[in-house]
Amino acid sequence: MDSMELRKIPSDRLNPAAYNPRKDLQPGDLEYEKLLRSVEEFGYVVPIIWNERTGNIVGGHQRFKVLRQLG
Repeated sequence: MDSMELRKIPSDRLNPAAYNPRKDLQPGDLEYEKLLRSVEEFGYVVPIIWNERTGNIVGGHQRFKVLRQLG
């Protein structure tokens, strides 16, 4: 099994993928607010998965949006 490499990169290198199948949650949506409270209470524990070649987010679109809101 390959290991996962964790890196910190500037958020402007990440692109929400246009083909993301999930609903585009917005501030005020119940699920968005639940995720926001979870990140505020427990911190950021699950990394965003991205394609290094394209910069597209593969997993974590909603976390990315919440983290950008939190700065």
